[in-house]
Amino acid sequence: MQLKKVGYKALLAGLIIGFISLLGCATPTGESARIYFVTDTPRGFKLVSEIREVKNEEQAVKDLLTGQLQPLDPDYQNLWAESDLNSIKIIEDLAVVDISFGSLNVGAEGEQRAIDQIVWTLTEINPEITKVEFLVNSNSIETFAGHVDTLAQFSRQPEYEVLNPLQISSLNENGSTNSPVVISGEACTFEANVVWTLLIADQPILNNYTTAETACPERSNWSVDLGELEKGEYRFKVEEFSAEDGSLFAQDDKVFIVD
Repeated sequence: MQLKKVGYKALLAGLIIGFISLLGCATPTGESARIYFVTDTPRGFKLVSEIREVKNEEQAVKDLLTGQLQPLDPDYQNLWAESDLNSIKIIEDLAVVDISFGSLNVGAEGEQRAIDQIVWTLTEINPEITKVEFLVNSNSIETFAGHVDTLAQFSRQPEYEVLNPLQISSLNENGSTNSPVVISGEACTFEANVVWTLLIADQPILNNYTTAETACPERSNWSVDLGELEKGEYRFKVEEFSAEDGSLFAQDDKVFIVD
């Protein structure tokens, strides 16, 4: 008799969990995750990311839409500010994001990147999501800012089209670290080249170049070992230059503190 009761409770618990999942309840994480912002580059608006603490995908998206979640790096921006999240319902690999829409005063490229912010953040926190559909107060909407068709479902586009070609990812702006210092990130550059400079008070003290694991169109990891550094504040910058005319193609930089 006891075995039957245990089996019944387990079955009931399983049905409840399955029902909650069907409704699209957010997956709690309470851990660090990549949150995507936008930066203006010589190649146009590109996505960049910061490692931030998130409660779950619903809270991350809500904080992006309301503008409460702002980047630490002054070169990054959150294009959302006056909207809010009503709900996220997950149906298999599709996330239906229902928002209370305020405004989005951007051009065509900015509108696409604002959408990408939500798509890439959601699919980063919950990898089971591969497609995102947007609703406004439970209704379909043709566009947010008059340029991008939001009746379509959105997924991650190729990284070389969307992401900044260079990203410092091992630390956030004003992050702290200990010696010896190693800084790493990702790149999608010509011949995998990554030019780097270490500065104090905007004065270069070290500069060199490294290479990522593979060249563009593949995006891969790079790493720079700066060795032992004295305590203090530094700025580390990575750049890509045109092989034709030497013009700046892409860059990223971070101020950091050695404890």
